[in-house]
Amino acid sequence: MSEKRVDLNLMNVLYAVMAEGSVTRAARRLSMSQPAVSNSLRRLRYLLKDELFIKIPGGIRPTQKATEIWPNLQSALDQLRAIAVPPNFVPAKTNLTFGIAITDTLISRVVPALAARFVQEAPLAKLHFHLHSNPVSISALESGSIDCAVGMFPIAAADLQVDGILVDDYICVFRKKHQSLSNPLSFAEFVAAKHVLVKQATWQPGIVDTWLTVVGQRRNIVLVVNTAADAIEVVRRTDLVAIVPRQFILSIREIGNLVVADLPFEHEKILYKLAWHDRTDRDAARVWLRSIVRETVVKTCRG
Repeated sequence: MSEKRVDLNLMNVLYAVMAEGSVTRAARRLSMSQPAVSNSLRRLRYLLKDELFIKIPGGIRPTQKATEIWPNLQSALDQLRAIAVPPNFVPAKTNLTFGIAITDTLISRVVPALAARFVQEAPLAKLHFHLHSNPVSISALESGSIDCAVGMFPIAAADLQVDGILVDDYICVFRKKHQSLSNPLSFAEFVAAKHVLVKQATWQPGIVDTWLTVVGQRRNIVLVVNTAADAIEVVRRTDLVAIVPRQFILSIREIGNLVVADLPFEHEKILYKLAWHDRTDRDAARVWLRSIVRETVVKTCRG
């Protein structure tokens, strides 16, 4: 029986396109040209006798066959990577590309320090930063398009590992010339004020609002934004109030016309977590990556 030769580079291309959901993004991830990725997909279609991807408005969708082989492809390539990255992994010699998602309230403090350490310890490697949101990061960890993520993860999938690395709390921010608020802030003032909510996933309830429901209260949310930075800029210009983690306020160099007040009720602490997929739990390269992420977050945010 003849042995059919399989080009593993083609499988790597298929993995990247499946993980990224885009030929363009897959090309960037692989450091290939877009035509080269498209040519590899043509060869894969011939090899697998399937279209693999169907063009849809705004991108591509995998065919039924591509979806069916995806779990086996992930498992096979993960095993090959484990062989290619030996236990005596040396960061200074690796040319791997890593991906990390970080929540927006820690980005400005963590990313510069983490980037500096990464470049120093792994000068031949590449690191891609992504903005964390719970559903997007979970999906990216499961697909393998990122290696780890730092966020709150109130809900995490069963196949993810999470490790608490930083404790924080929420504070209330409003402008100094606010017409009806003072510091310290009373509970009545807080509930009566108009609020801007930071929310990246539309289906997730706000943590502060979940706390308020316990005591049968709700706040008046008139504006929803995606990042804490946007919320602060809104507060600077309006009489709206924002609730953000204290770590984020510490990252702002110029407080200017802002008042920072404690919340006028008891609440649980925020726990930032480092999350990764089960399949990379013992991968030497990813273990190293998680160690420098963990150490950098602790050092920059507790120091």
